[in-house]
Amino acid sequence: MSADAGMVRFTNITLRDCIRAAFRVRDFQLQGPDWMSDARFEITAKLPANASIEQIPEMMQGLLAERFRLTLRHESKDQSVYALGVGQNGPKLKPAPEAKEDVQAETALGPDGKPRAAIMIRFLGSGIGITAPAASLAAVAEVMSRFTERPVVDTTGIEGQYQFELIFAPETMRGAPAGARTAPETSADLPGPSLFEAVQQYGLKLEARKVPIEMLTVTRLEKAPTEN
Repeated sequence: MSADAGMVRFTNITLRDCIRAAFRVRDFQLQGPDWMSDARFEITAKLPANASIEQIPEMMQGLLAERFRLTLRHESKDQSVYALGVGQNGPKLKPAPEAKEDVQAETALGPDGKPRAAIMIRFLGSGIGITAPAASLAAVAEVMSRFTERPVVDTTGIEGQYQFELIFAPETMRGAPAGARTAPETSADLPGPSLFEAVQQYGLKLEARKVPIEMLTVTRLEKAPTEN
């Protein structure tokens, strides 16, 4: 995903991701037909005059309702999650460097429906490596969730962009791309720490909890959009 003052572009995006972005929810909060994770689209939309990037999710809601006839049911359910919180001695976060105006950084779809800086995932002999030069805690929690049995939910209340370098042993590889493999084990590649241990370097903690989560269920969605 990329966006500027006049245009927003989604490349090779699924309807599942479109809905997730439009309603600012995580993947585990969305229920619907399997096919909405398969078909992919290119979306290029012109932003109205005086519109801001902050308004993209709401405008995407209108596009999905108009072009794909989307309707949803909203409800709250108790979910088992890992709550990402602040440790006893406070956070130890390193602010991200200021972005250079003349450098066009690659961006992706963030958990808030807006562009976020790219986050690199490496598959190592010791586990999973996550490198984020500039990321919010919500974005990092979203990436962590690809490799945990429960979704990770940011409950820190901390805003802003920070630098992260995490290596941990995954609980699951469900979130790995098809065909991804870890590097061969060597004598130097001892198993990495658990994610519970890895986040402690940043003054953070993970706790297993059950919390009420908003769930969205797709009740109508057309497979093909109306004409441009």
